[in-house]
Amino acid sequence: MGEKRLCYGCMEFKPEDAAVCPICGYEDGTPYDPEYIAPGTLLNDRYVIGRRLGANSEGANYIGYNQSIDCRVLIREYMPQGLCTRVRGKATISVKPQQVVQYKTLMAEFTELNKRLAQMRNVTHINPTLDLFACNNTTYAVYEYLEGIKLIDYLKENAGELTWKQVSEMFPTFFTTLSLIHNNGIIHRAISPDTIYVTEKNELRLCAFSIPTVRTVHTELPCEIFHGYAAPEQYSPNARQGTWTDVYGLCAVLYRILTGCKPTDAPSRMQNDNLCAPHEMNPSIPRHVSRVIMRGMSLISDDRIQTITELVTELFEEPTEPEPKPIPVEPSRRQQRRQEEYDDYRRVPPQTYDEDDYEVQGRENVIDRIKIPIIIGVLLTCVLLVIAIIVLHLMDMWPASDPNSTQPTETIATAATEDTNNVVPEPSDASDVSESTGDSQMPDLVGKNFEKKKEQLGSDGWLNLDATYEYSDEHPAGEIIWQELEPGTPFTSGATVRVTVSKGPSSITLPPFEGKTLMEYEDELDKLGMTNYNTEAVINYNYSNNMVISLSKDAGEKFDLTGTETLKIYYASNPETTAPPETQPTTELPPPDTTPQPTDAPVTEPPEPATEAPTEIPPPPAPEDQGGDVQEQ
Repeated sequence: MGEKRLCYGCMEFKPEDAAVCPICGYEDGTPYDPEYIAPGTLLNDRYVIGRRLGANSEGANYIGYNQSIDCRVLIREYMPQGLCTRVRGKATISVKPQQVVQYKTLMAEFTELNKRLAQMRNVTHINPTLDLFACNNTTYAVYEYLEGIKLIDYLKENAGELTWKQVSEMFPTFFTTLSLIHNNGIIHRAISPDTIYVTEKNELRLCAFSIPTVRTVHTELPCEIFHGYAAPEQYSPNARQGTWTDVYGLCAVLYRILTGCKPTDAPSRMQNDNLCAPHEMNPSIPRHVSRVIMRGMSLISDDRIQTITELVTELFEEPTEPEPKPIPVEPSRRQQRRQEEYDDYRRVPPQTYDEDDYEVQGRENVIDRIKIPIIIGVLLTCVLLVIAIIVLHLMDMWPASDPNSTQPTETIATAATEDTNNVVPEPSDASDVSESTGDSQMPDLVGKNFEKKKEQLGSDGWLNLDATYEYSDEHPAGEIIWQELEPGTPFTSGATVRVTVSKGPSSITLPPFEGKTLMEYEDELDKLGMTNYNTEAVINYNYSNNMVISLSKDAGEKFDLTGTETLKIYYASNPETTAPPETQPTTELPPPDTTPQPTDAPVTEPPEPATEAPTEIPPPPAPEDQGGDVQEQ
């Protein structure tokens, strides 16, 4: 059998005279996307590339054939979207000059992730890395080619859902594997029915591992989020992620399996959490299982189950007391907590995460008992890093080894890491950096989040950003809209570059206030970026306490955020000792007067607030004759 008889669609051998594969139907000469590797390409003198199976912003997957052991494999090529291109007619990748630093950084993350997966070859229920090598100006990872179907397709073949008894027999070893993955410092962030495979032996396998940047919105690469299964913190680049992130995804999968319904996505739940408990949709689900799943899908990460071990313990621990009746909670309070969590995600200072940084919550007590060994370990690590830097510097001065020499998998993995320092940038008309002033090239910052970029670029003293802020109707708040140096311009490491950052739109449309409490309306204004407003309490028995009664401007009007005008919010504050509404006069507020006020007209000042609760608070005085809003002193 020769190579010509290998089908590039399924990697099975076929008759030489057969143009169409009798097994998969793949036809010789089928067109392929030139942005990806051509079928039939040989990599590392061992792997034959077949058709492309799929891709995301991190890279592409191909079916492959290992000629050394005559078997099919899955090959993943690191090819980040927007940072590089394919050299026409070749397998080589060309990196854009202004993106070299970012390309190398993300490739180092890709390599480190797959090296960790390679160390877990004896762990069941995952698809570990079998080989890792560098060529064509990028890195390739090789995995076992799985014979099975996705969990979502398996459910379709089983009436769309499974019973708790089936789940309790199928998932325990999968839970154990996921806990081992977390102990090795890996967070998956994409657990869903589309990334879990069911093998022919009815075993589960977790696939589709990717770097964190791909699993979070608003980062350097376009995200691949599995809505309904992604945790709320994955929708904010500033929020902390960890084992609790995978707990959310795993509980969402259990929700889908037991109920047959896909959970509502996290952003929609943040606005209006109407997700029903599994027991309410399927009474055959044990109540304690339903309760644990809902706690594992808590929108507030601190209230969520933190580790897989804790989740398994609660799922399979039989309840020892009757199920408590649910305690009613006021909807406004739930909305307030969700809003506070959402605002925290937006306001937390951005952080740059490595895989080593993902901490497993629940270990704080252990750390408190071993603080001194940790400090000693950190000091030893610093010493080893200094030694490693010196060794690498000396190795850079040695001649390169023979590229045709064969190495074991571990040696190839090390070479893949070193290759990240030898990425060849795409040819450019601009002069070489070494020939001009500066040792680095300016990245493209426009359209990126300022706080995140400031943290990333300034963490090692490579580039400092000096920001000025201005309103922009085209860019959201916090986004960089101008940079002093053009992308690709040479600069010296440690330099300071001026940027302009958007403060958001210069005006907003005042939202309606009917039926909203003062806290709810203030939260809504804060989300719109409005801060120049104040409140005033009045007696009005037509409204419940803390309900918004009216505004100094009509709802729906445009409000200029750049001016000095202040919005006043009137809300009800009715004393409890006052007579019932039918015997008590009602204070009515005058409608807002939009008549222009002459510049020489006197201004009526509002009354001083009372130090004691009055039996009746008069409404705010209307302007005399000329109309206009009351000015704040």
